[in-house]
Amino acid sequence: MLGGDDEILGAVREADPAVVSIDAPLFLPLGRPSIETRGPPHFRASDRILRHLGIRFFPITLGPMRSLTARGMRLRERLTALGWHTIEGYPGASQDLLNIPRKGAGVAALRAGLVRCGLSGGIESLSTTHDELDAASAAYLGNRFLAGDFVAIGDPREGWMILAPKQAVLDRLRARSPVGSRA
Repeated sequence: MLGGDDEILGAVREADPAVVSIDAPLFLPLGRPSIETRGPPHFRASDRILRHLGIRFFPITLGPMRSLTARGMRLRERLTALGWHTIEGYPGASQDLLNIPRKGAGVAALRAGLVRCGLSGGIESLSTTHDELDAASAAYLGNRFLAGDFVAIGDPREGWMILAPKQAVLDRLRARSPVGSRA
């Protein structure tokens, strides 16, 4: 478990990954001058797509999400300046797409779902926390990104959110599109 930004940056330096998948919003909605600004816009294009897919999320302007968004944006900026490629991942979305219970259903159910989908590397331990399991899910997103097995959603002016696996995203889009339309 890592605490501060400097600890995270140190771990990234040590691991030297091809991509850093961050489990936090990394961009603001178009037209929003800062995360501290009150009022609209509250949703990014990626948020509206999540809503269309039936994937639950907290808007970036909701209470504690403001500080998570500010931290994510700060980490993205620092990591990018140091030469690492970052992506915005949303582990809860991939867990939904893979029919894995989220942490709200209990750590044991989340762990079992991730293991069933092939994740390993220490997450099998009963002492693994939900934060560590979400980190494993974010690493899964980075792996799928590098393999090309992902869908980038959103508006490039706001930054992309990465969803994976690609087929699960496409299946969900088709299932939720109005009859006669194409996903």
